[in-house]
Amino acid sequence: MASEPEYFSKQVADARRWFVELPKPSEQGLVVVSIGSERCLPDYVVERRDFGFHCVEFVAKGEGRLVMNGTAHDLKPGVAFSYGPNVPHRIENESGRPMQKYFIDCGGRRAGGLFESRGLGGGSVVRVRNVGEVTEVFEMILSNAMNESQHSQEICASLVDVLLLKIVEQKTGAGESEARAWATYDRVRRLMQERFLTLTTMKDVAEAAHVDPAYLSRVFRRFHGSSPYRYLTRLRMGHAASLLLNPQTLVKEVADELGFSDAFHFSRSFKSVFGVPPEQFVNRKGSAQSTARKGKSGVTQA
Repeated sequence: MASEPEYFSKQVADARRWFVELPKPSEQGLVVVSIGSERCLPDYVVERRDFGFHCVEFVAKGEGRLVMNGTAHDLKPGVAFSYGPNVPHRIENESGRPMQKYFIDCGGRRAGGLFESRGLGGGSVVRVRNVGEVTEVFEMILSNAMNESQHSQEICASLVDVLLLKIVEQKTGAGESEARAWATYDRVRRLMQERFLTLTTMKDVAEAAHVDPAYLSRVFRRFHGSSPYRYLTRLRMGHAASLLLNPQTLVKEVADELGFSDAFHFSRSFKSVFGVPPEQFVNRKGSAQSTARKGKSGVTQA
């Protein structure tokens, strides 16, 4: 940019920052005003009594300190904080470990309500479990903003809610026990994604992951909202459905591949996920394909 807004800090070693546009006074929706990534200098300090937009900042690396509404907070990787109008704040670097952080500023009459509805109204401080996933959404918004296509603003505004939801989804407590529980859940979830064809029971999963079955059930319900067996079944039946989309594949062949010796058990598991037994799923798929072919050829039934 030829010139940057005054609120962009000069105390940065390098930055990718983009001013998109100011909202019109009558703007009813949400407008992304600016977004960026910046690597702070050791003496980085930003202090404001007020700010004209609704903002979320996210620490990806390094350490710092935040004082907001008179309360002090440590800034470490994974910490997201929000501020806006009438929220005094001071952000400063820890000189030994300069921060790299992202920010996004939003305006429009919908902005404040959206931030509040996601639990991230001005003055909120949360910590997330997965820094990479939140960083990816920031990078996506930044990339679209810098693209400056005719749809950039609309895309960026839509992604703001994705960003807020991702922060809320990944929100975690600050204690070590919480971090350990999440690490166990994440490790076992990835194991199940990789080996769902051979892990058929919770006993298999627990033994492969070296986790107590009762503890495994607790952490899954805590972070996933359902049982690990339900998640494993969803993975296995999703694979079954993809195989059944091939018209040459028989239901029995799919059941055998997934290790079901009992066809009724396979049918019941499939129905628990998709609401219909595999035979009915195949019939529906065939009917849909037939209808699509007729539509393309212009042939209709009397």
